[in-house]
Order: sequence, then C-alpha cells, then structure tokens
Amino acid sequence: MTYQKILQALRLAGMTLLLGACASLSPDAPDATPASTTPAVAPRMPELARYLDALAAMAPGDPARQKATLDAARTAASQDPNARHRLLYALALGSAGHAGSDPIEAKGLITDLLAGDHGLQPLEVELATAFLREFDARVALYAELGRQREESEHQLQSASSEAEQRVEALVAENARLRRSLATAERKLEAVAEMERSLLDQAAEPADKSPSPPQP
Repeated sequence: MTYQKILQALRLAGMTLLLGACASLSPDAPDATPASTTPAVAPRMPELARYLDALAAMAPGDPARQKATLDAARTAASQDPNARHRLLYALALGSAGHAGSDPIEAKGLITDLLAGDHGLQPLEVELATAFLREFDARVALYAELGRQREESEHQLQSASSEAEQRVEALVAENARLRRSLATAERKLEAVAEMERSLLDQAAEPADKSPSPPQP
C-alpha cells in the first residue's frame, strides 16, 4: 500500500465515521432552537500523523534519513515498548526501499501486537492490518523469487554438469580414436614391412647371373 493510498483510506474512514455520527441523530426529534440543541460530539480521531510521517521518511531516496528514522523507531520501541511505538517500529522496519527492510520480522511484530491487548484505536488497527497484508504478500513474493532462483541455479548446475559430461565423453572418444588410429598405423606399418620383405625375397633369384658352362 502506497503512502497516497493510505491517505485516501484514512480520509474515507474519517468521512465514514462522521457520517455515522450524523446518522445516529434521531430524525424524529422535535424542532428546537440551535441554542437548545446539544451538538453531536464527533468521534475522536486517532493520531496517525506519526505513522504517516515515519512512512514518508522511509521512502526511497535518502539512505541516511531512512536509517535515522528506523533507528529512532527501534530505540523508542525498546525503551518504551507500548503498542504505538511497537507499531511505528514495525511499519518502519517492514517498509520497502531501504537497506534494513525486513517484512518477515515486521509481519511477526504486527501479528503479535494485534494478538494481544494492544489498546490501539480502530484506525490504527486498520492501518496495522493493511500493512500486515502487504508484508505478508511481500514475504510470499520473496519466497517465490527464492524458489525461482533456486530452480534456475539447479537448472544451470544441471546444464553445466551435462556440458561437462559431454566434454568428458568427447575427450574420451577422442582418446579412443587416437588409440585406434595408432593401432591401425602400427598394423599398416607391419603389413608394409611384410610386403617389402616378400618383394625382396621374390627379387633375389632374378638378380643372380647364370654360371658359364664348363669347357
């Protein structure tokens, strides 16, 4: 949920609360002068500025500002771990776009917070619930990305292993062919040597001159 969407949701919730308060007035009440009519007390709006300011400070663009905001929220939650400090720290910790973003821990913090006796105002609970859904979606997305990364690495390793096996097979086949060629060359050399020996033997009688007749 973006900062603008949060603002829109808060405005809508505020208008809903005000309309509910107006509807609670009885339409059948007798006419009365403004002086005698007790004005309806608008429901108290929870203080959300601190959360929105923290989320705005955690927006990408200024790492130093992000770190300072997160450190301040962590310190406040550590020194005074009330529900609002814990919620503020969880929102800052889980917000995307900063080096220390940890939606897994932020999800756990908000889950534990809402499960206990927190004392938060309804709009604060709505805000926490909205970000809980966002953190949960990001955790699921990161898990899917991790699975795809592992699958890609496995496929690369398998392809590399297959390539290595093919190379080893080619090297072995090349060595076998070299051995076969060397054996064939030795056999050819032996055959050639035998042919030369036979030719030499066949040529020996022809080279001898006949002995002259005796008187």
